[in-house]
Amino acid sequence: MSLNKTKIIILGIIAIAFTACDGMLPSSLVWLRKVDFMVDSQANRSRSFSCHIAVAYSQDLVDKLAGMADAKTYFNQVNTLIKTYKDNIQIFKFDLIPGRNKLEQPIKLRSYFKAKGAFIFAKYTTPGKYMENIGLARTLTVLFLPSKMELHSDISLESWLKK
Repeated sequence: MSLNKTKIIILGIIAIAFTACDGMLPSSLVWLRKVDFMVDSQANRSRSFSCHIAVAYSQDLVDKLAGMADAKTYFNQVNTLIKTYKDNIQIFKFDLIPGRNKLEQPIKLRSYFKAKGAFIFAKYTTPGKYMENIGLARTLTVLFLPSKMELHSDISLESWLKK
């Protein structure tokens, strides 16, 4: 058998193995590596605020975070979440000031393979939900506007501003 036929057979076996294992792989992974924050000068009534990115390492915690009504609920429960899910939660905390951007904030997870979900929460005083599922984004640009938060994944802040 020629070397090329052997390579094709091996690649075919690998492809079948990956297809067979597809159901065993986690359905949602977190790939987040970097966040850019753009904070409008009128964001949150021009008052500084906290922003958390919560990474869940258990499906139970993903369900708990996804089921929260808004960011206010999260911030009221964050200390309990940390105690209850101490080995299954990782929180990145950012203090944001209106009119000041925070660019290229690194996100380094304990385990990219074990992470089940990630959510962002902003502690705004203006009414609104201010929480989002980050999904599969590798890079995230978060725009904090006077009365809303926008997420743009896998684009840089500079690229977004050029639009």
